Amino acid sequence: MTPRLIVLTGAESSGKTTLANRLAGVLRAPLVTEVARELLSPGQPYGIEDVVAIGLEQHRREQDALASHTGWVIADTDLSVIRIWLEVRFGTWPLPLAQAWQARPPRLHVLTRPDMPWEADPLRENPHDRAMLHARYRALLRSLEEPWIEVAGDTDTRLQAVLDTLPPA
Repeated sequence: MTPRLIVLTGAESSGKTTLANRLAGVLRAPLVTEVARELLSPGQPYGIEDVVAIGLEQHRREQDALASHTGWVIADTDLSVIRIWLEVRFGTWPLPLAQAWQARPPRLHVLTRPDMPWEADPLRENPHDRAMLHARYRALLRSLEEPWIEVAGDTDTRLQAVLDTLPPA
């Protein structure tokens, strides 16, 4: 089955949101935004249960968007980001998310290379670990039997790389 879902994945401050917004605009597609930005409060501690709730809600919104639209759907993040976050921060991949992971529909992952300057944000935690995180994302994507591409450069270059990968309309 050809994926209808394009998911941005990668380290913090690597251009995922900017590219997701541009893709949604160009493709006239709905955008599933990053749930963590709604459910976490800057400067407040969080635990595994909070990240699990974020992951399950992210997955639910992705499913809802796919069910209510027939064309492309863009997701600013997905369970791949939640997975790396939990594994790095807490050393775990909880069962409810592992089950949701198995139920994911086909997707095209777009891995954003962290080749741009870090932009501080109250919810970002890893300004010095972006290369390590990027390597983890790449390893995860290589282990999957799903299509993915890696994009780099400015937003226009990244956008064109994604558009060039998509099948003709």
